[in-house]
Amino acid sequence: MQDTLPKEYDHQAVEEKWRSKTYDDIYRFDWESEKPQYIIDTPPPYPTGNLHIGNSLNWCYIDFVARYKRMRGYNVMFPQGWDCHGLPTEVKVEETHGITRHQIPRSEFRDLCRELTSKNIKKMKDTMNRLGFSIDWDCEYVTMDPRYYSMTQKSFVRMYADERIYQREGPVNWCPRCGTAIAFAEVEYEDRKTHLNYLYFGVGERAQAIEIATTRPELLPACVAVAVHPDDERFGGFIGGTVSVPLFGYEVPVIADAEVDPEFGTGVVMICTFGDKQDVRWWIEHELPLRMAIDRDGKMTRVAGKYEGMSLGDCRDAIVADLESAGLLYKQEPLDQSVGACWRCGTPIEILSEKQWYVRVDQDAILRTADEIEWVPSHMKIRLENWTKSMEWDWCISRQRLFATPIPVWYCKECGKTIVAKEEWLPLDPTESNPPLPCECGSEEFVPEADVLDTWMDSSLSAMAVSGWFLGKEPRVPAQLRPQGHDIIRTWAFYTILRTQALTGKRPWDSILINGMVSGEDGHKMSKSLNNIIAPEEVTKQYGADAFRQWAAIGGSTGSDIMFRWKDVVAASRFQQKMWSIVRFALPHIPDPGEIDKDSLTI
Repeated sequence: MQDTLPKEYDHQAVEEKWRSKTYDDIYRFDWESEKPQYIIDTPPPYPTGNLHIGNSLNWCYIDFVARYKRMRGYNVMFPQGWDCHGLPTEVKVEETHGITRHQIPRSEFRDLCRELTSKNIKKMKDTMNRLGFSIDWDCEYVTMDPRYYSMTQKSFVRMYADERIYQREGPVNWCPRCGTAIAFAEVEYEDRKTHLNYLYFGVGERAQAIEIATTRPELLPACVAVAVHPDDERFGGFIGGTVSVPLFGYEVPVIADAEVDPEFGTGVVMICTFGDKQDVRWWIEHELPLRMAIDRDGKMTRVAGKYEGMSLGDCRDAIVADLESAGLLYKQEPLDQSVGACWRCGTPIEILSEKQWYVRVDQDAILRTADEIEWVPSHMKIRLENWTKSMEWDWCISRQRLFATPIPVWYCKECGKTIVAKEEWLPLDPTESNPPLPCECGSEEFVPEADVLDTWMDSSLSAMAVSGWFLGKEPRVPAQLRPQGHDIIRTWAFYTILRTQALTGKRPWDSILINGMVSGEDGHKMSKSLNNIIAPEEVTKQYGADAFRQWAAIGGSTGSDIMFRWKDVVAASRFQQKMWSIVRFALPHIPDPGEIDKDSLTI
């Protein structure tokens, strides 16, 4: 038998042999089995077409757990989903076809997005199979398919009926580049250099001025009040009076608020609608008026007077120049500032007043549910707790895009009533069909809801989906394991806990396993700009899937970031050659056992 094994281990030949075999019966989850269930709420990656090395590390962990649990006698589900919707696909379609989403019909643009996504899924499935993951492909789901987004829409209808989803007009985070509202979880803070501008605000008819420092002079036309600390003796005489906004000449009140920091700038703050979350808090608390100086495209509105139509940057420069000419700008200081930016494109966000859909965030329920879950490693739960406690606004779930789950809502053209679809009408796109029943007022004319749902509304149902809801069964929650990266604790973990608890009253999983990120050999996060990206296909082509999996098993550490090093993969490859050589040496000395009853074998 030794003669049948070549001297050198050929990973390509060996792996191709095993890939050609079918293991459906081994990997398939049995819904009727009496064995203890072990359902894994596998991450549904975004179908970019490339399974990056961080994904591959995580899937190695999942595969190790799935194989171990099968050998221990569990009825294991290792499913695979695809989180399809989102802006990156829209942008790629526009680039590929040389169009914008507004130039072709909505349905045609969505079809192009589906076509691209399907191609990318095929490529990523091939990589997964080459890495030897024991996935049950009978339990595959694709969020852009009507069968899945019908479930997303059903959850919307149920949560609306329970008053957990509502619509209101008010302040919302807005990305001018992406042209959509975004949730706080999609805001990333970046340190940027700016200037603190010291300005003179005129005080009534007296020949006096009050000094104010601001980093955003372009928001002067949005100023609705000036605030000072109530105990700051320097400005006590101004409280209750008014000041004149420089360049624009209108009067705003001077109010007292304990949140003002007397040590920052001049100790006087201008309140605008809206510069940041603190402005929103003051606007609500003091019942101030609304002056919207910035539009959805990040341009100045008619409120800005002669600056109307300017970009924010151009307006800032023009206002600073005009302030200097008028003698109203007396000092500038450099300042390091943390600026909220869109996590997709890095554009600084604005806070606009828009009509949007929201999910109510029950912080206490989320924290109680998190306590019922085993966190591995345990300290990662702190991230979820800190994020939950920091939530000041409800979750904004409506998006002004196209490639996403449609919001199943219409508005009566006659009386304005909001018509939310019934479950039996789903799935549907309100822009393509009307309700099958007239409005209560008798009208049969409707305006469809054109906004779509945040993609996290799809993926936050993953635990319920894989445990049966996707197949029309009562979901068997909790699932047993959620494996995921620490970078999406505040999104995927948070939203899944929120939604599963709201819809079922249960925790989504028994345990959550957190993995870290993979950095390049230079120690930096892998990125195109640093030219340090290593694709898993590059590793498997040279050294094979088992060498990659051995690197993941030996080098990985739950919850911690790890560095990819070629020498570790080379060492794994050499180890496999040694094992191969040992087997070749041992074979002549091992007696032939004859026929073996495989079903009688145990571990």
